[in-house]
Amino acid sequence: MDYKLEVKPFKRQDGVKYKVIQLTDFALHTSDKQPTKYIGKKVKHAFDQNRPDRVYGPIINNGHTPSADWFLENLYKDPSFIKLLQKEEKKGYKVLISIPKDGLPIAIGKDTENFIKSKNGQRIIRKLAKNKNVD
Repeated sequence: MDYKLEVKPFKRQDGVKYKVIQLTDFALHTSDKQPTKYIGKKVKHAFDQNRPDRVYGPIINNGHTPSADWFLENLYKDPSFIKLLQKEEKKGYKVLISIPKDGLPIAIGKDTENFIKSKNGQRIIRKLAKNKNVD
């Protein structure tokens, strides 16, 4: 079966069971997190455990900050995700990806917050402020 990504408001259909992938936020980290290689496997693990999970992406992707587009583009390229869709379809589920209407909030991760509070973080902040005043 051919799969396609449709971006449109959700309308419930009677007799159809749904499983939802809920995108909640983007967290910016200072530590070197390796981008998740197989997003579909992480989604499958979250489905199997019936709990949330986190996917890591690059800080900069093709000159842009990653967004929901990065996630969706990589998700649909992942053969393990297509297998998950087929498996859930056989069980009678339709898989939906939910993005908040107001967009995804971007926050700093706990590691970034700790770095900003550290001596080195404060030094960098002072240097940035100093350079800004030079212009």
